[in-house]
Amino acid sequence: MRLYNKCSDAELVFLLRQDDRLAFTELYNRHWEMLFTSVLKVTKDDEESMDIVQEVFIALWLKRTELGNIQSISGYLYKAVRNRGLMYIRANIVRNNYLSSLNQHLDEVRDTLGEQQAAKELEMILQQELDRLPAKMREVFILSRQQHLSHKEIAQRLNISDKTVKKQINNALKHFKDKLEDNSITSIALITLLIFRP
Repeated sequence: MRLYNKCSDAELVFLLRQDDRLAFTELYNRHWEMLFTSVLKVTKDDEESMDIVQEVFIALWLKRTELGNIQSISGYLYKAVRNRGLMYIRANIVRNNYLSSLNQHLDEVRDTLGEQQAAKELEMILQQELDRLPAKMREVFILSRQQHLSHKEIAQRLNISDKTVKKQINNALKHFKDKLEDNSITSIALITLLIFRP
C-alpha cells in the first residue's frame, strides 16, 4: 500500500496527472493551510479566503493532465492563490468606486426630492421585491441584510451550508438587479445602495 504522506510533492504531482485522487488529497492536506494564511493577508476575510483556496484546488484537479513538469507545486499553488487574491482586491476596488458614485448620486437626489420621500420610495420598492422572493431566499436575505448576520450565523440558524447561504444571497441580489432595470435611475441607485451595503 502506497504511503502518500511519505511521497515528495513531485511524486504526488506525477500521481495526480494519472488521476490519483489520494495524491490530490495529500497535496490539499499538505498545502491548504499555507495558502489560506497567505490569501487571508490580502482579503482579510475568512470565507472569501477559503473560497479562493477551494477554487484553486478545484482548478488544479481539472487541469491535472496539463500540469507538465512543474518544478514546485507549492510555488504553482501560491501563484494561483495570489492571482485570485489580487482579482478579489480589484473587484472590491471597482465595487467601492461604484458605491462611492452611488453615494454621490444619492446626495444629489436628496437635495431635489427630500430625504423622507426618497426613503419612502426605497422602502416601498424593497418591500415589493422582497415579497416576490421565494420564502427561503427571502429569509436568508433578511437575516443577512436587515439583521446583519454573517453567512456562518445564517447557516447555523437555518441548518444549511455557508455555500447555500452565499448562493441564496447572490440569487436575491440578481433578482433585485433584474427587476429594477426598468425602474428610474433614482430607484436603482437607492435600492442598489441598500442591498450592497456591508
